[in-house]
Amino acid sequence: MVDEVRVAVVGAGRTGTPLLENLIEIPYVKVVGVADKDPQSPGAVLARDNDIFYTEDAAVFAARADGIDIIIEVSGDPSVKPLLKEAFQAQGNRHTIILHDLVARFVLSIATGSNVLVETHHPQDQGIG
Repeated sequence: MVDEVRVAVVGAGRTGTPLLENLIEIPYVKVVGVADKDPQSPGAVLARDNDIFYTEDAAVFAARADGIDIIIEVSGDPSVKPLLKEAFQAQGNRHTIILHDLVARFVLSIATGSNVLVETHHPQDQGIG
C-alpha cells in the first residue's frame, strides 16, 4: 500500500504555481521536482524556497524516474509531453503517470473547492492528447 505520492510539476507559472502551493500542503504528497524554463518563475522560486529539486529541463526527470509517481505537465508547451514520454520510455519507465493540463486543472479545481473549472492559460491544451 502506498502512503505517499511522489509528484513532479512541469511548468511553474500561472497554473503550476497554485497547484504547487496546494501540493506542498498535502501530507501524503511529496513534491520531488519542479521544471520550468524560467528560473525566476514564481513556482521555481517556491520550489527552491522549499528545498524542492528544480531544473530548467523537464527531461532531467527521466533520470530520476524511479522516484516519481506522477508528473503534472502544465507548461503550455505542446512539445514537452511527447519529450517526457520518449525520455521515460528510453529509461524503461512504465510506472510514472504524466498528467495533462486538463486533468491538472480538474484536480486543482477540486483541491481549492472551486465550483468552476480552473481557467486554462494554454488554449492548445483544451483536450487530452
